[in-house]
Amino acid sequence: MQKISQKHLKWIKSLHQKKNRDLEQCFIVEGVKICNEVMQNHAQRIKDIICTNEHIEQISTKLHAKTYTLSPAELSRISTLKTPNAILLVLQKETKLEFDRSKKVILLDDVQDPGNLGTLVRTADWFGITQFVCSLKTVDLYNSKTLQATMGSFLRINVWYQDLEEFLAKNKLNIGGALLEGKEFEDSEIQSMNALILGNESRGISKKLRQHINLPLKIKSHGNAESLNVAIAGGIFMEHWVK
Repeated sequence: MQKISQKHLKWIKSLHQKKNRDLEQCFIVEGVKICNEVMQNHAQRIKDIICTNEHIEQISTKLHAKTYTLSPAELSRISTLKTPNAILLVLQKETKLEFDRSKKVILLDDVQDPGNLGTLVRTADWFGITQFVCSLKTVDLYNSKTLQATMGSFLRINVWYQDLEEFLAKNKLNIGGALLEGKEFEDSEIQSMNALILGNESRGISKKLRQHINLPLKIKSHGNAESLNVAIAGGIFMEHWVK
């Protein structure tokens, strides 16, 4: 274990901002359960472990060289949470990702809410869908609220950010899209696609991407609500997609 400098603490706190996460290719993870999963299964990605003195006994001796202890008050100053946990990790982003055309992929067109992205990632993990390609304006996966909403599923899902039109031009896919004017689908139809586009919470899928959709899909309504939350809709589509 080492003594941490104020400069180092300032650097960790800078990762609260997306521009610094992008620059440093690092991000913060908090929560005892998620941190334990990282330490057990993804230790190679850990840059720093910051924990309270009381929590040090929970850290494997193999990781002590990366571990710093702080008081709860000091930890709260670099935490992204209103109620800090006993441990915080700084992880390196996974950069060596490779898109697999043989597997299902979910495309997100400017989804803005961190909770929606996190829930979609967690739900995809449940259904065994492991690839997301997000538009450049989609909320950051490494936002603290998004990470918390994934409940650790971000560790098992590959997520890319890029121009979706360029991605679709490069990869010829059979694409379904969630559209209010779409048609109520049969399972056989949705199972034939290998990509699903979900749109922005307020405006849906942009016009420039709609031209790429082969299967305009709509979930059958039994009530009077105008629309479904994008994460809920995504979960319903996924359940039918993997049958």
